[in-house]
Amino acid sequence: MKLKVILALFLLPTFIYSQQEAANWYFGVGAGLSFTSGEAVPLTNGVLNTVEGSASISDRNGNLLFYTDGSTVYNRNHEVMLNGNDLKGNVSSTQSAIIIPKPANPGFYYIFTVDKPDYFRVTNDPIEGVHFSEVDMSMDNGDGGIVLSTKNTHLVTYDPSDPLEKEFKSSEKISAVIAGDCVSYWVVTQFTNKFYSFRVSAAGVNTSPVVSTINNNFPPRINEQDLNVTAPGYLKISPDGKFMAAAYSGTSIGSPRSGGAKKTGKVFLYDFNDLNGRVSNEKLLLANAYPYGVEFSPESSKLYATSNNYNTEDVLQNGELYQFDLEATDIAGSATLINSSRNVAGALQLAPNGKIYRAGYSTDGGFVRWNLLSVIHNPEENAADVDYRHNSLDISPKVVRLGLPPFVQSLFNSNFEYENSCLGQVTEFTAEDAAKYDSFLWEFGDGATSTAASPSHTYNAAGTYTVSLTGIINGIPQDPVCEEVTIFEIPEVPSGFVLKQCDVQDSDPTDGIATFNLQLAKEELSEGQSGIQLYFYGSEADAISDVNNELTLDDIYRNTIPNEQIFVKISGFGSDCYDIGSFRLQTTESVDLTLDSANGCDLGDGTAAYDLATIAANARIDLGLSANVHLSFHASEDDAILGSNALPAEYITTPKTLYIRADADNICYGFGSIELEMISFPAVQSLLRLDGCAADFPLTLGEDLDLANPDAFTYLWSTGETGKTIEVNDAGIYSLQLTLRESGCRRSIDFNIEKYEAPQISEIGIVNNGNENDLTIYTNSEVENTVYALDDINGPYQSNPVFRSVPGGQHTVYVRNSRGCATGEMLVYLYGHPPFFTPNNDGSNDLWKPYDISEPGFRFEKMVIFDRYGKILSVIPKESKGWDGEFNGKPMPADDYWFEVKLENGKTFKGHFSLIRE
Repeated sequence: MKLKVILALFLLPTFIYSQQEAANWYFGVGAGLSFTSGEAVPLTNGVLNTVEGSASISDRNGNLLFYTDGSTVYNRNHEVMLNGNDLKGNVSSTQSAIIIPKPANPGFYYIFTVDKPDYFRVTNDPIEGVHFSEVDMSMDNGDGGIVLSTKNTHLVTYDPSDPLEKEFKSSEKISAVIAGDCVSYWVVTQFTNKFYSFRVSAAGVNTSPVVSTINNNFPPRINEQDLNVTAPGYLKISPDGKFMAAAYSGTSIGSPRSGGAKKTGKVFLYDFNDLNGRVSNEKLLLANAYPYGVEFSPESSKLYATSNNYNTEDVLQNGELYQFDLEATDIAGSATLINSSRNVAGALQLAPNGKIYRAGYSTDGGFVRWNLLSVIHNPEENAADVDYRHNSLDISPKVVRLGLPPFVQSLFNSNFEYENSCLGQVTEFTAEDAAKYDSFLWEFGDGATSTAASPSHTYNAAGTYTVSLTGIINGIPQDPVCEEVTIFEIPEVPSGFVLKQCDVQDSDPTDGIATFNLQLAKEELSEGQSGIQLYFYGSEADAISDVNNELTLDDIYRNTIPNEQIFVKISGFGSDCYDIGSFRLQTTESVDLTLDSANGCDLGDGTAAYDLATIAANARIDLGLSANVHLSFHASEDDAILGSNALPAEYITTPKTLYIRADADNICYGFGSIELEMISFPAVQSLLRLDGCAADFPLTLGEDLDLANPDAFTYLWSTGETGKTIEVNDAGIYSLQLTLRESGCRRSIDFNIEKYEAPQISEIGIVNNGNENDLTIYTNSEVENTVYALDDINGPYQSNPVFRSVPGGQHTVYVRNSRGCATGEMLVYLYGHPPFFTPNNDGSNDLWKPYDISEPGFRFEKMVIFDRYGKILSVIPKESKGWDGEFNGKPMPADDYWFEVKLENGKTFKGHFSLIRE
């Protein structure tokens, strides 16, 4: 029996498409809001329990799809989504997750997650950083599921060569907006002095980000509670994609004694380029604060921020809400305090109704159970007219905490609506706020255009089109707004289609009763189209009446009678297009496909690698199977029977039994099993570290492998050599691939070679203090336990590279380190002079002159002696033995005298000394 699509279309109400992807919010402790009616209506069916981050997404009609706290994903039924556990976000991360549609792929989404980048509350918990996972809404009978092959794909948002950055990986910030090309998105996150912009397109997530470096740096700063103070605070891109704001709750550790640890936070505004993802033009808007939430008005003309105010003892005094006018000449100077209260600074989030909602609980005991949100009703207005209503929205009995779910910010930009998205229908478009434009230019994505305010357009082919609307005011085109429009062609159910399953689940293989995986019909019924969803029913009436597709049969279904008829609704994702048809469930006799055991190579940790593709190819030959028989391998017998969770071609596991399913032309053919066994490999280390002083090279690699039977292996080095050992002259990583000749099993060994040069003195810094000098030794040694000695290679050695009060003359400085390579040394010649002399002819200190330096260039050119009044008493040539304390043959009295010495190298020294007479 068959219902044509034109009949099915009349059974549903007409849908007008608008920006309803943000229509359902889930946050806090079981809290939620619905905006499907235009105003905020509390929801009480949520199951989150999150202090801060969450994210949610609905379809274009405002139907909830799924939501998450960054760790667990819940489907529209508020149950854990298929494969939805163990994502790598954190409920204590400011923005633990954000959800992005996959362009040109209706029904596919990416969840980006952000971990908490510190050890606050949970010590020794590895910091995960930023990841993404793909959601396919066609999985689990339309309730959606995480695609395992993409689950927790890591994104590098740090410098891997920097140990501190590699440990902490990210801040707690993430935001997204549609790109200027209208066919992709930018997902932006921040860490230290960089922003990382990832492009999401129809091809997926580009894991190579656009990196923007900013002036200010916010590296991890860990306080005594193991909290990273620079990480918290929201990041938002403006709905028009032109600005970006970031709240940094702290920028340094601070101290209550110096003004409070929680008075170092700042809010910055940036320019964002939605064409190339670049961040630039950093502007400070707020300082000496503890900011948290930021949000833009719908038209991107105003910015709002929340901030906590602490006293010098770090006791919270009040929470504040500020507005900044982005059209002002002095944006920072436009800051206006909208509200000051006992509410902490929570999140700010723009809603589909154009209002901004504020989270945060009262400091007067509100953390345990606080049920009120605050609302900015007119965020485009100047501060005096925004109509802020404090603690005005009651979501009892659920609880507000700090966070609200972020969305792709361009969802809130003025846009357009459309209806009728089935191939063959006339699609009708309507501009929002049409009255403010003089004229329009529509581009429908297939080459056609229109200048009507509410045009109609018929597409000739199914597909995803980027529709652009440019409003014109006084002859000036405004920034275009754009949106993807998917036109669906619903495939018809093939006449006489039968889903067949082998009858192996009970004692009667001929009774026609078995358990079927109905989703195995998807490939045949959807004709390979993406964005097609299948819903299964026991009757045609059930299929027609189930408007929201909530009363479907389970995908795993045991038929009640042989040759049972099943009805299927085939629908375009999020559209009003569907068709209803039927097919039959039949059983077949199963062929036994049990195979001999297969061997895998030991990986050294109790697991082995198995090439299931090769095993399948060999099985076809051994069993004489035709080319149309497809084999899949499964971890459990139930998975094999149902055709679920097929294992990848390259499979790593401990030795175990795998179960085989065979299908011929999408019809169940048979089942079997195979034992996976492991070929042991002699124990060898996968990484060997060798080091030595430069004088020890070349080093011989491979001598220490200690293989019981070296001739049982072949050897292949990364240098191309095939001997058992090689000699290397340089530092680096050298790899050896060992292969057992008999089994072909392989193991790679990396040799990490360090080459230590003898420490060398690169420079000696000299500060002359008259008769003495201070020396600072600079070396190429970066090793701990580098030590220094003066004038004796045997020491004593000191760890401080500074020597003080070193007399003039020739000296030798020595340096060595714990690696024990040769000792570095350098000669140094220092100027110096005696502090006094006693010209009494006793043979000791009878003459005064600076200490002799034999090094060329350091000998004296001349020396002039002055009294305290500047009178020249003596000019002493370079060959002189010194001044005898006389002037014109008469002894000068005991006193202080001054001098000026010029060396052959042109340097001049001045100072004074004492003449002492006893």
